[in-house]
Amino acid sequence: MKLYPMLKSLDFERMTATAGEERGIQVIAGHLKKMGFEPKVETFEFEGFDPGTATISDGEKSFEATPYGLCPDVSVSGKLIYLENLDAIKYNPGAYDDAIVLFYHSDSRLYSLSKLANVKAFIGISAPFKSAYSYSHRQNLPAEESFPIAMMRYDDAEKLIKKAGKTVSLTIKQKVEKRIGHNIVLDIEGSGKDDSLTLLVGHYDTVARSHGACDNAAGSVCMIKAIEQFKKKPPLRDLRVIWFSGEELGLLGSYAYVKQHEEELKKRCKLVVNVDLAGDPIGRNVLFCLGTKELKGYASGILKEAGLLFSDKLSLYSSDCIPFSVHEIPSLNLARVGGKALYHGHTDQDVAKHCSEQGLTDVYLATKTILSRVLNAEMYPVAEGIDDSLRENLERYLWHSTLEKPELKWTEKYKK
Repeated sequence: MKLYPMLKSLDFERMTATAGEERGIQVIAGHLKKMGFEPKVETFEFEGFDPGTATISDGEKSFEATPYGLCPDVSVSGKLIYLENLDAIKYNPGAYDDAIVLFYHSDSRLYSLSKLANVKAFIGISAPFKSAYSYSHRQNLPAEESFPIAMMRYDDAEKLIKKAGKTVSLTIKQKVEKRIGHNIVLDIEGSGKDDSLTLLVGHYDTVARSHGACDNAAGSVCMIKAIEQFKKKPPLRDLRVIWFSGEELGLLGSYAYVKQHEEELKKRCKLVVNVDLAGDPIGRNVLFCLGTKELKGYASGILKEAGLLFSDKLSLYSSDCIPFSVHEIPSLNLARVGGKALYHGHTDQDVAKHCSEQGLTDVYLATKTILSRVLNAEMYPVAEGIDDSLRENLERYLWHSTLEKPELKWTEKYKK
């Protein structure tokens, strides 16, 4: 089956622990079963929510907005203040107490800045010419700190900003509760060359209100197509393929999976190949290596040998590779970026019509090429390890991702 028709079969919202997620499982499992594979499902618990509503009112006009996930029901009023730079809260403590702060785009500093001022609510402004972004609070944020925050369209913000200095209100209605997410897992046994385990992973869930065609139905179908080669001729080594859920809520599915399978992964897993973002007819192919310089060179070289030119970089990649890296399991992260499909990411316009067969093909071929070479090599060609230059940024990422002190698994010489 071609890639684009498979992508269209996933062209619907697949938010974790919703009817959309269940439908996504059925579609992916259906494609796999047609190929002769039998996947299974593993579960994890998390704090979930239904996509809620948010309304901003200036007394004369109301604007629809997108609330952050995990925001409880709330209605607040306060003086509207627009801040070009949210660091103003840090430098002017107390100056914005009881205000509703309007700012441009999202900002990871909100969690720390919210502790420095008694701001009643934050309203973020999405990029021009697109729908409002969907985001969510982190799982470990205490309920009392789930401060009200919503995202609004740029053109609506242009109108609202004229009310700066006057009183506005923000009302959020959203159901929050414990829920169960689902990872799809498929084991493809090798012929027994050795005991190593290679993982092919990617997420199939979406943010609220988005079909997630580029992010990441595209990666999901590239994974399905890439393993087709192993049904007729099994690889020499074991391959495990995982479609994670909860990635958009903070890598929940992959964090849970690593925790549940920690001992096996530390013993057997040698490499993670993560596929996240594809589909843009016009764009560029990228390879992010969260590992060593040697691994980056190896992967980039075999792709060039196959006629696939991916811009390569030794770097973190904000996706399901992260939880594995704590155990010094390296990852190769494949993506296609830079076009209209990705431009609409995390909005209700991330739909299949912005993607194409051409925009999916290179990422699929790169995935297939890397897996074939690694799994069938005479000697496993990847050594464990994370380059020293990446460790500090990785620690910082883990801290922000979980809002907890990271429990690092570095070998002794790297502990601080």
